[in-house]
Formats: sequence, C-alpha cells, structure tokens
Amino acid sequence: MEMDALFALADQAREEMRARQAVEGLNGGGGDDDDGDGDGGGDGDDGDDLSGPRTREVAYSFNALGDVHACFGMRCKHVSLSHENQYICGISGRVIGVEHAGDADPGWTGRSTGSANPDDSAGTPVGGWVKRRNMYAASVAAYQLASRMSDAEVAPVVAPARSCAPAIKRGALCVDEDPDTNQAPKKARSSRKDNWTREATDKLASEAVSVIDKLFIATPKAPHEAPPLDPRLQNLEFVKVVAIRKYIKRCADSESALNLDALSNVIIHANAFVREQRAAAAARHDAATTSVALARNRSKAGFSGQIRNQLSQLIVSLWRACCLSKHFLSAKKGNDSFRPFASGILYSLKRGLYLDDGTCVVPALEELAVHLPALRSASSTAAAKQLQSSSHRGICSIQRALTSISQMNAEEALPARALLRDASRQGAFLRELVSRNS
Repeated sequence: MEMDALFALADQAREEMRARQAVEGLNGGGGDDDDGDGDGGGDGDDGDDLSGPRTREVAYSFNALGDVHACFGMRCKHVSLSHENQYICGISGRVIGVEHAGDADPGWTGRSTGSANPDDSAGTPVGGWVKRRNMYAASVAAYQLASRMSDAEVAPVVAPARSCAPAIKRGALCVDEDPDTNQAPKKARSSRKDNWTREATDKLASEAVSVIDKLFIATPKAPHEAPPLDPRLQNLEFVKVVAIRKYIKRCADSESALNLDALSNVIIHANAFVREQRAAAAARHDAATTSVALARNRSKAGFSGQIRNQLSQLIVSLWRACCLSKHFLSAKKGNDSFRPFASGILYSLKRGLYLDDGTCVVPALEELAVHLPALRSASSTAAAKQLQSSSHRGICSIQRALTSISQMNAEEALPARALLRDASRQGAFLRELVSRNS
C-alpha cells in the first residue's frame, strides 16, 4: 500500500472516531461499557486508565527508522512520568501533561489547608507540657508576704564606698580655675635620647635609611630645551640662494640699487651667518652631552648604597651631638623627633651647614640634593610630602641646638663638640665619596 493511501485511511478512521464521539455525547454517554465498571459511561478523560477508549486527538510522528507512531495522549502505552513531573511519550517525545502535587487528593481544590503554626505540626516538648504560671496569683502572694514582714527582719545592705580619685584634667586650666597645690608631681619618664647602646644606634641608622629611601624618589627635572635649529641654516648654498633672492626682490621693488659691491656684501654676510649657526649647533650638542652625563652621575651618586649608609651615619652623629646640647636637654619630651631631624639634614645638603668657627658639618652636595622632591612635585609620594613638610621643623631644631652649644661653657660643651668634629670628618668623607662616584 502506498504511503498516501495509508494516511488517507488513517484520516478516515479519525473522522469516524470523532463522529462516534459526537453521537455518544448526544446520547448522554451511553455506549459500550469499555471501563469495566458496569455504568456504561466510558470515561474517556481519565488520565490514569491507559486501557480505556482512546477518545483524544491522535498525533502522528516518525521515528529514526521511518516508522509511524500514533500517540493517543495519556492513552498511549509509551507515556511515562519524568523526574520533572511531566508525562512524556517515549517515542515521539511530546509532553502530554503535568502532574500536580494536589492531584492525588480528589478533594483538593488548589487551596492550601495546612497551618503555618509550627506548634500544630511539632511534637510534645522535652519534659512534657507545663501549665503556664498565674501571674495575678503570684502578684497577690507577693503583696501579702510583704505586708507581714517587719523592718527588723530586713537587714540593710550597705554598699562599700568607692574611693575614686578625682580625674586629672589634661591640658591647660580654664580662666576661672586655680591650680591644685597638693597635686603630686608628674613622674619623669626616661628619655630615649640618653640610650646610646649599639642596638639603639643601629636602629636610628636604619630609620635614617628609611627616611632617605622615602625622600630620594624624585627625578631631576629636565632642563628647558630651546627649539631645535634649522639644519638648512647651516648649508652655505641654501643661505646664499635665499639671500641673493631677497636682494634681487629688493632691487625689483626699487628699494636698493643693483651693483656688484652690494652683491659681494650679501655673500660675505651669508658666510658669516652660516659660521655662527654651525658654532651654535656644536655648542648645543656639547651642552646636551654634558647634561646627560651629569644626570647619570647624579643618579649614580644619589642611589648608591655606600653613600646612603654614610649619609645615615652622618645623620646619627649629628643627632647624638644635638641631644647633648642645651636646647635638647631643656626641651620637653617629644618636641624634637628623629624623622623631622633627618629630613632637615637631607634638605641642608642644598646649602650646607656650618658652625660658628666655620667647621662644615653638613656639606653642600648638589648631586644628592637634586633627588629631593620639590614643592608640589608631581613625582612625589604621600610619605615624601609628609617628610618634606616636617623638614622645616627639623632644620629649626638643628639651628637651635647648634646655637645652644655655643652658649654652653667649655666643659659642658666638650662632648657635643667632639661629636660635631666626628660628624665633620664623616661629612668630608661623604663629599669625597660623591665626587668619586660622579
């Protein structure tokens, strides 16, 4: 049989089935008792009874071998329930229906009848149910017990007196307050400026190296370069042609008379102009070469480990000498700190630092000072800006300390001056190191 004839028979059978269903519906459902329940109803919509009459619309499909499969929906024997609660035909892959959670209960209307109260679904608590206490009865019993008690039965509880010392107010007194004359004197705390052990000196040297590392970060600004010279101005033929053309144009405009003497002067001036341009170009090239070499030498001198260690030793020697001065001995603790002092020494490398007798304790080294960050420098960091802002305070501490040493007598100033002489020798050695590396 041809394929078209086969489908024609299938369509005819479907039309006959639809006509039969329509007749059964008009007759009140009377017909063959296919369900086996004896009522003759023939429930064709029962999705669970796969052996009942096939009253739904048939869907045709082809498998991989080309065979035709007629799927009758829930009446198809190849329908199975998937893990997603869907009825799927195993041959055609069609989704026939969806199983709902409440479909098992015939009286389920889609509305939840359970309770959200956890006590309704929970079991008996541990220890069993306990009757709630009557708070009114407990209040009455407490009132009656209090009315029968006397004051003699109740022993008063005396709280121990707390001896709290008056709070010491920090800072300046108000204008209407008088200072306390009975106040105990403050304890004199030991100053770290008196501790000059090997460990303390090494710690100060490492702190000075960290200050140097944070400040020596700015690269020197490149000098402002003049616009480059035109190489054509160094060509004699080009300059002579331009000069002669200009002279001819002036003669054509009747601004000058044409003669050999004027033409000779034009050529002479062209030769002199070319010589000047060539000399200027050579001088500029020599200056550029010198500046590049100087920048390299400065960078090498500023970022050398030996120079940094020597500079840190110089800072520590000056700090020890200033700690023995009259200004540091009489100043309050915390007024002068080491980090601003080290920053002030580094910025003193621009002009140098000298004593009253002309002794140089901090040499002027432009090769090192060029690496210090300038004011509002774009290449500076936050730590460098903070040290730069505190360097003025460090310079003031150095100047005051050196001035107070000159005001001390010879015996008191002897240890400080010995340390300053040692710092002067270290400064001279630092200058020699920088010149050697440059």
